[in-house]
Amino acid sequence: MPRSAALAPLAAALLAALPAAAQVQDVGAPFPHGLPLPVTGVAAAEEATALSVNPAGVGFLGAPALHYLHEESTGAKGAADGIYAAGLLGPIGPALSVEWVRPTDGRRYRRTSLGFALSDGRVASLGIAWRWWSSPDPAIEALHAWDLGLTLRPLRALSIGASALGLDARLAGQAVPVRYDVGLATRLLDDGLTLAADLLADDRARDDFHPTHVALGGQLELRNGIGLSAQVRLPLRGAPAAEEGVATLLALAWSSPNSGWIGGATTHRSDTAWLAGLRASAERYRAAPSGGEAPTLDLHRLLEPPRTLWLLFGQRDPYGDLVKRLELARTDGEVSAVVLRIEPLPLGGGRVEELRALVSALRQRKPVVAYLAGGGTKEYWLASAATAVVLPPSTPLVLTGLARSELYLKDGLARLGVAVEVAKAGAWKTAPEPLTRSGPSAESREMTGALLDDVYGRLLADLSEGRQLPPDKVAALVDRGLFTAAEAKEAGLADEVLWPDELEGYAGRLAGRTVKVTPAYKPVPARRAQRWGRPPAVAVVRLDGTIAPGKTRREPLGLASLAGAETVAAAIKAAAKDGRVRAIVLRVESPGGDAQASDLIWREVSLARKRKPVVVSMGDLAASGGYLAAVGADLIVAEPSTLTGSIGVFALKPELSGLLAKLSVGRDAQQRGALADVASPWKPWTPEERAGVERMIGAVYASFVDRVAEGRKLSREAVERVAGGRVWTGAQALERRLVDRLGGLPEAIAAARERAGLRPDDEVELVGGAGTDGLELPAPLAPLAGLGAEPDALERVAAALPELRTAALLQELGPVLALPVEWVTPTP
Repeated sequence: MPRSAALAPLAAALLAALPAAAQVQDVGAPFPHGLPLPVTGVAAAEEATALSVNPAGVGFLGAPALHYLHEESTGAKGAADGIYAAGLLGPIGPALSVEWVRPTDGRRYRRTSLGFALSDGRVASLGIAWRWWSSPDPAIEALHAWDLGLTLRPLRALSIGASALGLDARLAGQAVPVRYDVGLATRLLDDGLTLAADLLADDRARDDFHPTHVALGGQLELRNGIGLSAQVRLPLRGAPAAEEGVATLLALAWSSPNSGWIGGATTHRSDTAWLAGLRASAERYRAAPSGGEAPTLDLHRLLEPPRTLWLLFGQRDPYGDLVKRLELARTDGEVSAVVLRIEPLPLGGGRVEELRALVSALRQRKPVVAYLAGGGTKEYWLASAATAVVLPPSTPLVLTGLARSELYLKDGLARLGVAVEVAKAGAWKTAPEPLTRSGPSAESREMTGALLDDVYGRLLADLSEGRQLPPDKVAALVDRGLFTAAEAKEAGLADEVLWPDELEGYAGRLAGRTVKVTPAYKPVPARRAQRWGRPPAVAVVRLDGTIAPGKTRREPLGLASLAGAETVAAAIKAAAKDGRVRAIVLRVESPGGDAQASDLIWREVSLARKRKPVVVSMGDLAASGGYLAAVGADLIVAEPSTLTGSIGVFALKPELSGLLAKLSVGRDAQQRGALADVASPWKPWTPEERAGVERMIGAVYASFVDRVAEGRKLSREAVERVAGGRVWTGAQALERRLVDRLGGLPEAIAAARERAGLRPDDEVELVGGAGTDGLELPAPLAPLAGLGAEPDALERVAAALPELRTAALLQELGPVLALPVEWVTPTP
């Protein structure tokens, strides 16, 4: 039995947290104040019991809490019981308490309190409570009163509190003095030590303020769940006769993560009383972890975007939520092992490596079981980072390597009378080739081969390290490719073949203790109430999806997100102006997009960098316009398999004059201005039109190269050597100084903290940015209307031929390398 658990009976007898100075009394007191309460002071009150001391204190609860207390006098003056409950509903904290007091003089009563706090949860809270009494004594039966409270926590280690208790109270027709409590509290030693000082007063004359006592106290909470408390209340000149003399309290507490024993012993003059009780909270107390949990993280389900109600509530960030869960599980003392259920995942190489790093860090602390229920190479790549790989009996292992395939539509479209006009800057800007060629260019084949070689080499190295197999054997196994579950175990690719109901015993054997496999993991951080004031923040702004002008939104069917430059730029600008935000992390998951929109984001990144550190974290893909947005930052962090670079520009439009001829459709067009019809899909570009478009493309490309040279501190010639539209992996980009270091989002946040001058152990709040939050339906798209096109006809063609949906004139696609590589069609 743990030593802390063995102290539980002693805790039940002595116990608990420190009562507020205003509450040090006994059940035989002349006025029915209720029970003494385990609250450190008016400024430190933050539990359900705070309702009786400072109603504002319940506003600092982050989850429902329930307390039960029993008090009994050793001098046979009586006994009492109390139940206190509180929670949090958005900014409002409701609370309810019922106290039954049974003094030996027969004036028993029940005091009921209903209160509410309006709070932001960290800095300020304003509370009010209404109390009423029930008793056989008519004078007490008619008693009712109001309480008011205020708590301000402007600094990390400072709390200021004040309360007025008993407003409008009249007992037997006489006004009862209002009791006032004003106090300060501080927390030290990683919130383990709380010190409080209170000044108590009343208004017995109803026209004057009479200080009556000073209370000093302290509470020490140890990480093993034991808490020690002491308090002394000193009377001042003019204290009421019944409250003269020194009052003291000594207490001991013991807590498990979500519950605890509370109690203590008080002395006042010759009277002694003891109290004991229980407490429970959905938040975690500072306590020794019990362990024994083996939660299941179903990656496929966790990464699945919500399918309903996103129009009303916006869209959460499933991937960011998964990263957070993996990080919290590593330090969660209740978690003894983790089960990762892996099926086909919507991830590319960059995020697979990011998750592998998180899983590797997790397995350094506790066993991780990868239950591979489906998927292929990239899913096994992720699973290989776990302590053990387990397959269901009927599930094959598909480890076939990497492949890229492309469909070239030029000749097929020509049969329909359709062509695609393209102007581009950069020989390696190959994204339009499937629409303009019958097969790949030499540049396309060379670039694709280099990308696959780089990623494949890293795949083999990671599998060799993760499975402790020689590299040549791993290569041979990948060439074999297909395995039954039993064959995978025999080859050393899997550790066990188990049914789901057998996982619990296996996880327990790896953990060396009995564990319970739970269906989900909902981490509960340490009690938020322990954290005072607003900590410094790091803003994480998400650039997720194809970059487009306007606000972040989804396509009408909700199948793809558009990263609106207006939304992303506004989030960066707001974070730069926010004094609490010490650094900005721009998370880029984008193939690029509209050139002007990308440039707008680059501009805000460059301006923000002048005010505070800006670090870019790249996921699977940060290419073309996504890379342009990144180069304005102080530091760029990419995964080795992130696809980035693609420093190039192109414009395209469908040319449908052949289709009109096949359909015997005539067209008459008139124009004023040599280039007025440049965007029309019903005719090819004239030499003058092509020259004009190429001139614009060249200017945008030159600007792109200049932005990269400035941001990366490279010469223009050095940028030109790695530009031309070529895509690089993160590892290749690091060698070419296009990125600064390799790593994922956690490493980028750590770098931002360091550049902001924050220590590793400083509490930092991560605040959200743009990304896919606050999505809204876009207006009907007419991408070339401003350039003289015929939007109605163009939209009809786009609806009939989605493969040929036309981008804005300078919009870029940026090739995408997932595993395997897939073609992404142009998006308006």
